[in-house]
This record gives sequence, structure tokens and C-alpha cells, in this order.
Amino acid sequence: MSIQLVESHEEKKRHSERQFERAASSKRPDETAPAEINAAVVEFAESLGSSKPISVTVIQDPCGLYGWSADGVLEKIRHDGGSIEFGWVLWEWPTVLLTAEFHAVWKDPTGALLDITPKPGGESHIVFVPDKAYPPGFDFANRPRNQRWSLYGAGDEARRVAIQMERMSASQLAYETKRAAKAGKSLRELILARLPKDSLPDLIDRFTIASEHRERAFDAMPRGAPPSAEFSRHAAEADRLMKAIAVAVAG
Repeated sequence: MSIQLVESHEEKKRHSERQFERAASSKRPDETAPAEINAAVVEFAESLGSSKPISVTVIQDPCGLYGWSADGVLEKIRHDGGSIEFGWVLWEWPTVLLTAEFHAVWKDPTGALLDITPKPGGESHIVFVPDKAYPPGFDFANRPRNQRWSLYGAGDEARRVAIQMERMSASQLAYETKRAAKAGKSLRELILARLPKDSLPDLIDRFTIASEHRERAFDAMPRGAPPSAEFSRHAAEADRLMKAIAVAVAG
């Protein structure tokens, strides 16, 4: 989530550094750049109506501003030339969600794309989806909100069954296999029938909605104002659901 706009570059830099310190200590360690550009990442990128996802190297640069990616890139252009490229940076919560955050990267004078925005998680690269619908002169303050894509589906039933089987001893596996055969079922079917109803799809949906409400409330807050009651309420709900998802994923 980007922080709110202030007037001068120096003000932005000071706020950026403070925001970065807070984010570095609180950023979810399980949400980071996708390890690979797989089918889910490509499908999500296509849903954004954008270009194909690409890997972009993150570099440390004094012009980079956490929370103001576009302003940092524009400052970089003033110093070293090049141009700005708008699009979406993708974050992955493995097995749970992909999140697309509107972002800006620097296109150096040779045409190479580089991400100069500091990363609280220390990522060395990002997965970036250029979006030509937003030209270089686009006002970043009018950026679209985050988009999310669930990674959890019916195929994850196999993972739940596998976890249960891993917890069984060899004798337990043999016993349960015989019980399943007597019932005319496979061991997988027997274990799956015993598992409680999978709560993850509903939790992920509710987390997505709470996050969207939180971001909408954040954007509605006056510049420099303390968190509103509405923002705090949605933020607390998103945090609660995030923790519930983490517990459910852990099994």
C-alpha cells in the first residue's frame, strides 16, 4: 500500500524512510516476489489486461522512494535520464494469493527496466507486468487499486490428504488402507471424508474483501490525518483474517 502524497521531494524522502522502517519490521514474511513466472502468474497478468509478466532486477538507488515509486523514478530521470514505465508489481502469498500493486519502474537510457523502489522484504527482483494503458505522463495519484487472485483451489485437497498421510506411521497407513478397501474406497477418499470442511476458500474471499475496504478507506483519508475509524476497522479485520488463513494453511 502506498503512503499519502505530500508536497516536496525532501518531505517524501523523510516520510519514505520512516514508512520503510515500519514496513521492514512488520511486512508479512510470507508475501514476496513470485519465485517463478508460472501458469498462475501468467493467467493473473492476462486478467489485468496488460503485457506478459517479466522479471525486473531491484537496485539500490538514492532516488528511490518507498511508497512513492513514481516520484522516485521521476527524480532518477532528472539525474540520469531514461523514462518511466507504469504497470503492476506482483506479490505472492504461496498457495494463498497473488496481489497486483500498481507500480512504476525506471527504464534506463538503454531501454532496460530496473526497479529503484526500496523493498522492505529485501527482494532482489520483482515480477512486473507493464501496462501500456498508462502512458509516461500518467498521474500516479490516480492509480488503480490493488487486484488479487486466489491461488487456492480444489487441487489443494491433495495437499491436505498428503499432510494427513505424512503424519501416520507405517502401521497406521497399513491399517487405514485396509479399512478403506473394506469400505470400497481408496485411502485418499477415506481420509478426505474425515477432514473437516475446508475453510480456506471462504477465508481468502473475506480477506480479499476486507483488504479492498481497507485500501478504499485509506485513499479516502485526508492528507496527513491519523487513521480513520473506518480504516482501522477494516485493517483490523484484514489482519484477523490474514492470521486465520496462516493457521489454516499450516494445517
